[in-house]
Amino acid sequence: MPAGRILILLFGYAVAMGGTTMPTPIYPWLQQAYDLSTAASTQLFAVYALCVLCVLILFGSLSDTLGRRTVLWLGLAAAVGSGACYVLADGASLLFTARILSGVCAGLVTGTATAYITDLAGSSVRGAGLSSAANMIGLGSGPIFTALIATVLPGWMMAPFALHAVLCCLCAGLLLSVPETLVARWPSVSLSFPRVPRASLGDFMRGGSMTLGFAVMGGCTALSAILIVRAFGLDQIWLLGAVGSLIFAATALGQRFGARYAAAHPRCGFLGLAGGAALIAAAPQWPTGAALACYLLGLALAGASHGMLFPTGLAIVLRSIQPRQRAGVSSAFWVLGYALTALGALVLGWLSTALDERWAITLFGGAVLLTALAVQGRDPRASRTSKTTEHN
Repeated sequence: MPAGRILILLFGYAVAMGGTTMPTPIYPWLQQAYDLSTAASTQLFAVYALCVLCVLILFGSLSDTLGRRTVLWLGLAAAVGSGACYVLADGASLLFTARILSGVCAGLVTGTATAYITDLAGSSVRGAGLSSAANMIGLGSGPIFTALIATVLPGWMMAPFALHAVLCCLCAGLLLSVPETLVARWPSVSLSFPRVPRASLGDFMRGGSMTLGFAVMGGCTALSAILIVRAFGLDQIWLLGAVGSLIFAATALGQRFGARYAAAHPRCGFLGLAGGAALIAAAPQWPTGAALACYLLGLALAGASHGMLFPTGLAIVLRSIQPRQRAGVSSAFWVLGYALTALGALVLGWLSTALDERWAITLFGGAVLLTALAVQGRDPRASRTSKTTEHN
């Protein structure tokens, strides 16, 4: 039945994306165990996002020719390989290899799962909403999963990655019950760059402007645990896991309860993102107790605002796209998101090296604040057209 098949896809998508954020609460431990600098830790996160970009650009439309299920299997296989590298890691090189494979997984799965779910849902609006929710729930569950397993098995910090590999194998098996929605065209398979039809470029630019929150997610995911340990003096892994998941949980809630409002009032979403960035920027300059509360509130507000905006943007981008172009266009949208994710992590890594973690967060938050205010002022009615009834 279609609902059951969609649930399998949502579960597989969430599991695959969860693996990409699992290292978040143990970055301080990785720093110590593998002698990594703060900049190297953010690079460990950024190399993942850059790899996602490369895969999306080179193979973002692959499932439009090879078939949805086949490409999802390839993505899950990359996730299993990533888990194996974590388990076997004896130095920084295997850690970076694990992150690269994690990026391959996300790059293959993101656009493909979005297109697959949209195919079965029969609506770009519903497909975008479901796939966005699975993406955020998966990303948010990764840090919590790691913290939970590391608490139960404190003697083996890499245990979460081994268990995640097992879950990926389970998801691959479950996909056998989900029918392919496109007939594979094997002779035509080649490098498939994400392309946006010329007639849809206006929609793509309007929807793409709503991906700004990815910069906050990338930067804060890369540095939050290190900031809390060094600047706030807290090192409980359950707290680091909860903080790592907070922005993703807030994004999922913002999407669930605020996306329709943001579709009609996008300026409110951008203003909320600006407000969250302002709190994040101010937090490191306050006394420890107030600083942590301010930082967490900023993460929650920025995440909720991001959740209001980006699914609306994705629906705008996909609303007039034909099925044979759907994976490529959705991959192009995610290229923007992951470019900002990598940029956020790299900028924070550079700032933390040039200054320190406190001032890096302050300057980063200020930059996001100014950008959000600038973007929201350009086209306050940009996403109202997303209320148009889907006809694909």
